[in-house]
Amino acid sequence: MDMSPTIAIHLSAVLGATAIGPVALWARRARAPRPRLHRAAGYAWVTLMLVAATSAIFIRDFRLPNINGYTPIHILIPVTYGMLALAFWFLARGNITGHRKTMKRLYIGACGVAGAFTLLPGRYLGNLVFGQWLGLISPQYQPPQGTPLIGQILTNTPLWVWGLLAALLVLGWSQTRRRTVGLARVTLLPLGLGALSLYGVFSAFGASPAVLGSWLAAAILLLLVVTQMPLPADAAYDPARRQFQLPGSWVPMALIMGIFLTKYMVGVGLVINPTLTTNTGLTLAIAALYGIFSGIFAGRTARLLRLARQPAAPAMTTVHA
Repeated sequence: MDMSPTIAIHLSAVLGATAIGPVALWARRARAPRPRLHRAAGYAWVTLMLVAATSAIFIRDFRLPNINGYTPIHILIPVTYGMLALAFWFLARGNITGHRKTMKRLYIGACGVAGAFTLLPGRYLGNLVFGQWLGLISPQYQPPQGTPLIGQILTNTPLWVWGLLAALLVLGWSQTRRRTVGLARVTLLPLGLGALSLYGVFSAFGASPAVLGSWLAAAILLLLVVTQMPLPADAAYDPARRQFQLPGSWVPMALIMGIFLTKYMVGVGLVINPTLTTNTGLTLAIAALYGIFSGIFAGRTARLLRLARQPAAPAMTTVHA
């Protein structure tokens, strides 16, 4: 697919929305909320999302599975319109929580998950990033004749990978609901995902000291940063039952999917270009990315363990932000 004015507008709007979205979320969730910045960034983000969705109507791709040029990713067009309408309906009714959750889910789905698929080699943005900018594949890379690249990737993905993805999605979804968990479960989750993270590094690039050092340095840095952040106000620990009461959060889902998608995309990249393992910079960068995911998980768990070590009180102990 070649660059056209419509595609240029679409890509510019998507990239702008991806960059502005975290600003709008941070301005609302910061210790000292900045309502003016939140409104400005929020309206800018909504405008860019509307531009992205509207321009996508006029972009069709006949190489992928499609109906008259409209591929499965075009489903995001009505989803975007609908979720934006729902978010403002919540806002009009004074339901700030519903408004915030709807906007956050739209950002993760449209800018995060869908954006990751646009980086696959063979698509315009994937060729631009991995070809022209990073030089990892031919800038004009196209899959062999026959099945499109995405179709080849999906067809050759082992069934157990889809089973693992389903299990991880269920695990991530369980973290989005308020829940009561024991000490064992709190510690097992970061250990298990840390092991998956290390496996992703070593299976792709080997257990060299440089790779391990990059992973470890990034993990320790993020562990130290996250442990300095306050727990949610409604996180609590019951020392009698040795259980935590935790609010729902989408952060674990994002981290879990980050680890999975990184491993999946690295695997696809190595199939397309096995010489990537000789690129030291790329190897260390991916190892550091895995370490960042693991460090955030470990830091979130360390905060909970610190809460559990606090002196027992007559009533349930609660940490206020």
